[in-house]
Amino acid sequence: MDNISTEILVIILVVLFLLSAFFSGSETALMSVNKYKMRHQAKLNNKGAKAAKKLLENPDKIIGVILLGNNLTNILITQITTLVALRLYGNLGLAIATGLLTIFILIFAELTPKTIGEMHSEKIAYSSSLLYKPMLFLLYPFVFLINLIANSLIKILGLKQNLSKSTLSSEELKTILGETSIKFSKPHLKMLESIIDLEKATVEDIMIPRSDIYGIDLGEDIVSVVNNFKNTPYTRIPVFEDNIENLLGLVHVKNIAPMLASKSIDTEKIKSLMKKPYYIVSGTSLYRQLLNFQKEKRRIGFIVDEYGEIQGLVTLEDILEEIVGDFTSDPADNEEIVATDNKDIFLVDGGVHIREINQIFNIKLVTKEAKTINGFLLEHLENLPKINDIINIQGHTFKIIENMDNAIKTVQLEIKNEQKK
Repeated sequence: MDNISTEILVIILVVLFLLSAFFSGSETALMSVNKYKMRHQAKLNNKGAKAAKKLLENPDKIIGVILLGNNLTNILITQITTLVALRLYGNLGLAIATGLLTIFILIFAELTPKTIGEMHSEKIAYSSSLLYKPMLFLLYPFVFLINLIANSLIKILGLKQNLSKSTLSSEELKTILGETSIKFSKPHLKMLESIIDLEKATVEDIMIPRSDIYGIDLGEDIVSVVNNFKNTPYTRIPVFEDNIENLLGLVHVKNIAPMLASKSIDTEKIKSLMKKPYYIVSGTSLYRQLLNFQKEKRRIGFIVDEYGEIQGLVTLEDILEEIVGDFTSDPADNEEIVATDNKDIFLVDGGVHIREINQIFNIKLVTKEAKTINGFLLEHLENLPKINDIINIQGHTFKIIENMDNAIKTVQLEIKNEQKK
C-alpha cells in the first residue's frame, strides 16, 4: 500500500465503511424479517423473498458469509486507517486514529446500519439476498471450512445443536396476531383467536348435559308423542324409548309434518324416518369435532364416555358460536344468566358452562374436571350445599339460591373486579 496515494486510501476507506455497513445492516434485516410474510411473498414469486427464504433455510451458511465479509472489511479498515494516520500525523496520529476508529465503526458500521436494517428489514433483506446468493456460491469453500471448525469445536465442548423446528404455542400465536402490522378489527381478531382456542376446548366444555337433552320418548302414548312433536322448539329431535340410553335416532320435523297434518302418525312410521345417531368420543377437541362434522355431513352428535353411556349432546351450531359468538337464540333458553341491580352480581343457572362464564365475565375460574357451575361448586365443596350457603372460591362469591334433584339449580355470583383479567 506504500505506492498508493493517501487520497486513494481515504476513498477505499469510505468504500470499506459502506461495505461494512452493508454487511451489518443486511444481517440484522435477514434475522428480523417477518418469516411468515416472507414465505407468502415467496409464494407470489417475489425473487427477493424467494432468495431470502432459501438463504434462511441454512442460516449458518449465510451468517458465515456475512461474518467473513464483515470481519475482513473491518480488518482492512483498521489497517488502512492506521497507515493513513501514520502518514499524516505519525505516532500521535496512531493514537488518535485508534479512538476515532472505534467510534466511527460503532456509529457508521454497526449501530446506524443495524437500526436501519431493523426498520426496513423487508426491503433490505430481499435486495441483499440477491447479492448474497452468488457470494455464497463463490465463498462456499471458506464458509464450509469455517462452519466445520466451529461445529467441531461445539462437539468438543459437548454441546448439541437443537435441530428441532421451533413451534408456536396457541398463546404465542395469538400474541403475533395481536401485534401484527396488519391491524384486524376487534371482531375479526376475536374470531381468529377463538379458532386457535378450539384445539384447547373439548366437546364437554360446550355440550348440553344429558339431563337437559330435549327428545321424544316413543314409550309414551301416541297422543303425548304427537303433542311433543307439535310443541318442539327444534327442527332435529332425538328419539328414544323410555330413556336417552335407548336412543333410536334423530328425526327432522319437516319429515314428520305431513303425518301430523294428516293425523296418521304412528311409532313405526316415525322409526322409518329416523336417521341413525352419530356418536362422539368424550375428550374430542372442538377443532377435531368441527372437522368430523364436516367429514360425516352431520350437525348433531351425542357424546359417550368410555363405558358407552351418553354424557350429552353437541351441535355444529354450538361449535360455530364458539368462533363467531351467539348468532342464534335458543328457543329453549330461559335466561340462564340474569343481571341484577348490582353490576357485579348475577343469578346463574347451575347448568351454565364454566367456559361460558369465563368468556362472558372475562374471568378465569379454574376447574379440575367440572364443566358447569354446579359441578364446579360440588368439586370444591365435595358435598351438596344448603340454600343461602355462601362460598368464596378463587376470589368470587357464590350464594346458593336453589337446589333441585341433588344438584345446584341457581346461584348468585358476585364478580370481584380486581380478579378480572
